[in-house]
Order: sequence, then structure tokens, then C-alpha cells
Amino acid sequence: MAKKFGKFLMVTAALGAVAAGAYYYLQNKDSFVDDDFEEDDDFDNFDDDLDEESDRNYVDLNLNKAEDFKEGLDAAKADATEKVVGAVKDAAEKTVEKAETKVEEFFDDEDDGDGSMDAM
Repeated sequence: MAKKFGKFLMVTAALGAVAAGAYYYLQNKDSFVDDDFEEDDDFDNFDDDLDEESDRNYVDLNLNKAEDFKEGLDAAKADATEKVVGAVKDAAEKTVEKAETKVEEFFDDEDDGDGSMDAM
């Protein structure tokens, strides 16, 4: 009996919550729509801008200067590339020379004359 009463109470509470939600929605659904579209002036009137004269100064583009700048930039890039490649080659040559010297020193045959075969 207690189980049936508990189920009845839960179902009644759920139905009451659904009924209250539906009532609240139906009462307030008209307030979500704003009838004052005239007062919301989010759009600019661009026709006013056409009547005014502008005091803007425009800059002429000189394409010859742009070409000269591009040529100078390419020359500077080529110069920098040559310097970097030259520095890398010099460093590589020095490293190879040092490695060759160390290898030669390591494999130098220094016989002490004792007749041992340690050097081989």
C-alpha cells in the first residue's frame, strides 16, 4: 500500500510540474516577441552618406618604386645567401681538416722498436 501511494504521489508531482511548465510557457510566449521593431534602429541610413562630399586625399601608387624595392630586396637576399653558404662551406672545410688531423694522429705508427705488434 505504501508503494502504491508513493508512486501516486510521484506521478501527481510530475504531472503538476508539466502542467505548470506548459502554463508558464503559454502565458509568456508573447512577451518573447518584441513588437517594437520601429524603435530598434540597428540599420544605418547609407543614403545620407552619399550627399556629403569627402575631403579625402588619395595617394597615387608609383609602381616603379615598388619594382625598384623588389629588385633591391632580391639583391639583398642573394647577398645574404652567398654569405651564409660561404660561411657554412668554410666551417665544413675546417671541420674536415680537424677530423683528418685527428684521424692521422690516431693512426700514426709510432714503433718503439721493441718488436711488438701493438701498432697493427
